[in-house]
Amino acid sequence: MSKSKKAAFLVAGVSVIACSALVTLTAGPDTSGFGFSAALAQNSGAQSGNQGGQGQGNKGSQSGQGNQGGQGSGQGGPGEDSDSKGPQAGAPSSAGSGGGKPVWAQEGIPEVELGRLSVARSPDQVLQRAYEEALASLTPEMVDFYSLSLDEMIAELSLNWDNVSIIDSPLQSLSLFKDALDGTSVLTTMGVTNTNDTLLAALLGIASDKAVPVTTETVVAVSTILGTPITGDEADALAADAEAIRIAVLAGHG
Repeated sequence: MSKSKKAAFLVAGVSVIACSALVTLTAGPDTSGFGFSAALAQNSGAQSGNQGGQGQGNKGSQSGQGNQGGQGSGQGGPGEDSDSKGPQAGAPSSAGSGGGKPVWAQEGIPEVELGRLSVARSPDQVLQRAYEEALASLTPEMVDFYSLSLDEMIAELSLNWDNVSIIDSPLQSLSLFKDALDGTSVLTTMGVTNTNDTLLAALLGIASDKAVPVTTETVVAVSTILGTPITGDEADALAADAEAIRIAVLAGHG
């Protein structure tokens, strides 16, 4: 071998040794048995893994910053010192709204069984429609009945039930009862000749359940629900007359 070839061979050998040493220092000892190429591949894979881990970490950090930004600009959740109440917690309801409850629900009514009279809680538009239907269905025979005295009504209801023409619908009767609570009944403009007190008693007694007595508490409750409370002696008197009508209906209808 010539001197020049020997020199070139020695230089190449030194380079290979140097590269092997560098790979060993960077990637650790070569245990794969594949020499320089395996070590180099291992070193390349480790670098890719580090880059991937850094990328995911950065993305996670950015995502967290994004969430913090969203909470800052939006409503977000309650802070650590929050009492977990909304901005309107404890604030009074709008004037006159009563929290969406009717007046009678806030003032309270006597605890009494109402039976069919519970329809007095119907919305105003329902009562108004029943009122219009009652007037539209009024017949001359009904006008004659509602013009009778209280005692005559009781006699007709208990002894001549099958031939009596009345407004039997509780809702319609209560709509007319509500109309008469101000002291004047629309029925008097339809040909009925009677006192307002007698009409109130007839309308309430006929609207009531046959098996549920009409008491002073009943009168107070129903009139309060309908917006014009009747109390005291007036409630006592109306309850007694309406109860007499209810008993007559029970006797005649069975």
